Amino acid sequence: MNPTLINPPQPGTPPGVYTAGSLVYSKKSLVVLSLWLLWGDFAFYFFETVFGRFLPIFVKHLNASDTMIGIMTGSFAGLVNVLFLPSISRWCDNLRTSLGRRIPLLIVATPLTAATVVAVGFAPDLGKWISDTFHQSLPPAFTEANIVIWLMCLFVVTFHFLNMVLVNAYNWLIRDVVPLQVMSRFLAWFSIIGTLSSAIFLFFVFPHLMTHRHEIFIGVGIAYTILFLLMCWKVKEGTYPPPQPEAERTGFFKTFVVYFRECLQIPLYRNFFLAYLLVTASLNCAGNFITLFASNTLQLQMGEMGHVFAMTALISLVFYYPLGWLCDRFSPIHVAIGAIAIIVVGAILAFFFIGSATGFLVYSIAFSLPTMAWNLAQRATSMKLFPAEFFGQFSSGLNVFGCGALIIGNLLIGMLMDATGSNYRVAFLWTVGISAVALVPMVLVLRGWQKHGGHDNYVPPLPTR
Repeated sequence: MNPTLINPPQPGTPPGVYTAGSLVYSKKSLVVLSLWLLWGDFAFYFFETVFGRFLPIFVKHLNASDTMIGIMTGSFAGLVNVLFLPSISRWCDNLRTSLGRRIPLLIVATPLTAATVVAVGFAPDLGKWISDTFHQSLPPAFTEANIVIWLMCLFVVTFHFLNMVLVNAYNWLIRDVVPLQVMSRFLAWFSIIGTLSSAIFLFFVFPHLMTHRHEIFIGVGIAYTILFLLMCWKVKEGTYPPPQPEAERTGFFKTFVVYFRECLQIPLYRNFFLAYLLVTASLNCAGNFITLFASNTLQLQMGEMGHVFAMTALISLVFYYPLGWLCDRFSPIHVAIGAIAIIVVGAILAFFFIGSATGFLVYSIAFSLPTMAWNLAQRATSMKLFPAEFFGQFSSGLNVFGCGALIIGNLLIGMLMDATGSNYRVAFLWTVGISAVALVPMVLVLRGWQKHGGHDNYVPPLPTR
């Protein structure tokens, strides 16, 4: 299959001029683009931190089991991604509107996602109202606590579906409008702003979430909607070639077959999917229980944890741009391999030596650096590794396989925590084992990338349809 590049390199482009498909930027217009994208990124990370840091503690406060925490904080997200993302990504790659192919999804998903977050914040109040109002007609098993948990499940599943659309469409938009020659440094700036946003939330808002839950959830929902829609208004997509032809219209099941066949057809991409799946299971599944390790095992208060997480985020800020430069100068694949190796060593040390708040602070700062390097490098790798005309589909493949890991991984680690009597220190060993295995496919990605041209001459192989 001959490629028709959506975002091709432009040989002979004058110095100071940058291209992304039909879009042409001067240095000044590139700065303007970055400011609007960073504005949206600031809102996005602030919003995401609510779920990432607060939800496990909130659900534990509602007396949910560790298995339920694992399912609610990760397995639900994985399930909705696996079920719906293949169809949405292929549809979005072929969408053509006056606003582009990504921004329409963002405009629809943003206010709905914000509304579900507000609903999560009010779930205990709604559960109490249902229990008080319909107490006489409800079966005995429908206690107030059970109603609240089921409402939380409903709202969290809805959030994960809408957030899936939003997160992926935003990532695809970046690939379509940002020139590849500066992509890693762009992603580094996104990470800097995102980290700063998270630090502000963790330092000033996180300590008050349990006592001012209603006001914070409403405020975050409104602010996020305004800021993200403003970004959608200011960022413009270019024009695209006609969509890839489909041999035939496919049903729901056939879409899955075609989707996975195309994603897994080429060994280079297959190995990257596997590495991403393993690291996702290693870090994300353990992360929820490492938060509980701090709160339950080390007995850190909400304010102490918020300050630790915020300090960690702020200290890591200075490393993002140098890492982005390394990814552009050498390759994000080399950076990713180094990051995974350091994650393994760091988790081993954490298992044996963390025993106090000071130890947890040292761990949080030290471990954030390889974690940050992996997140930046894998994102930059996907931007440069996957073909532009299939980018939505292949990028979503990372989420589908990663979320498949979350479905199984969060269930298994939740069961592991229950089986060990909530010994949350074991979460560090989980990270060690799975991250070590992930090194193997990532090294194979490096070999495949070099085979297809390497740093200066890489040409993405295309699947056949």
